Amino acid sequence: MPTASLFAKIPVSVEFPDAMRDAVNYVLSGEYESGHDGECLNILDIGANVGSFALWAAMRWPRSTIHCFEPNPGTFAYLKRNTTSNPAIHCNNAAVFPGREKRAKFHSRFAGDGEAGLAAYSGDTFREGMPHDSYEVEVVSPDSLPKGDIVKLDIEGGEAAVLANLDLSATSLVLGEFQNRRNRLQMQATLENAGFFAIRDEECPWDPILDYKDYRQDLKGDVYGHMFYERKGQTKLRRTKA
Repeated sequence: MPTASLFAKIPVSVEFPDAMRDAVNYVLSGEYESGHDGECLNILDIGANVGSFALWAAMRWPRSTIHCFEPNPGTFAYLKRNTTSNPAIHCNNAAVFPGREKRAKFHSRFAGDGEAGLAAYSGDTFREGMPHDSYEVEVVSPDSLPKGDIVKLDIEGGEAAVLANLDLSATSLVLGEFQNRRNRLQMQATLENAGFFAIRDEECPWDPILDYKDYRQDLKGDVYGHMFYERKGQTKLRRTKA
């Protein structure tokens, strides 16, 4: 008998600043849906923000352990409140970035800001002089993280550097974002050299939104987007129609 698939809409209680409403809804509505089923996985959520991906991933891949990394102290408070009822979600108040520094300067406009980032790379997206708070946050090196069956990576510009320093030997699926063409090419090279192939790799032009939120005007002609890559021959996940 033929089988069928249905998508359930499940109410989820999430606390977040109103400015993040669309972004949180986008994640909970399947922004990171790749068409892979699985359970009992180890998942790394690098750039966890208020926890929307962690909550979605806990439902999408049952009985999995999720390690969240979020450096913004105000955002981390949201993350802890939103995930405290799920013992499988472990929250770390730290940025992930390669190097020897244990602390680094971080820029954020507000608690819960989904476009906050380390000063080391946030200037690649935002113009100089934009209003924000600056403070130091704890930093952990990518090579100190546990291995992940699934790695989700969204840190507003530092993805390529982190990905190049992660241990991907046990990883079956990478769900990433990129902020510019340079980072996209670097991430593609890292993943292809590690035995991954693209199942989604889409770019969007910056041009239509450059007057929004203090983005750098010299991003004109550049791109941002998503990239989902699967390891060749992996058996931890079952591919279904996305």
